[in-house]
Amino acid sequence: MKMPVFWKKAFFWVVFSLAAGGLSAWLTRDGLKRFETIAKPPLTPPRIVFPIAWSILLFMIGFGYAIIREKTADNAARDSATMVFAVQMVFFFCWMIWFFGLGWYGFAAIWLIGMIIAIAVMINFYRKISPAAAWLQVPYLLWCLFALYLNIGVWYLNR
Repeated sequence: MKMPVFWKKAFFWVVFSLAAGGLSAWLTRDGLKRFETIAKPPLTPPRIVFPIAWSILLFMIGFGYAIIREKTADNAARDSATMVFAVQMVFFFCWMIWFFGLGWYGFAAIWLIGMIIAIAVMINFYRKISPAAAWLQVPYLLWCLFALYLNIGVWYLNR
């Protein structure tokens, strides 16, 4: 039995998103270890929560983008969807480098604000094409708002 085209594309975008997360984690692996030794704010979850949460979120990011690509026949709208997806992925990838890889906690917090704005723009853009795809991004936005609290707390406690 052949896999329908949408599911092949969805699989690709999910794997792409997970690979971006995996690569950023691999590139920052020493910083991830260092994260265990620094002061952290209250409500910081155990380390095991982060890869689980990010894996779920990256799955939803990739799947949401696949839905948008499937539902967008207009090339201009598809190009715009690709742009908002790519921009937030660049923000995500670089935030991992700034925060974990380089330990630039203050800069990472400012960058994370930009990432949150990019996610909000993505959600708004997706909402016009597929409310389901937009809703798939809401946990990502909420997690990043929580990450901003953690990021600012880490910066404040370790300055």
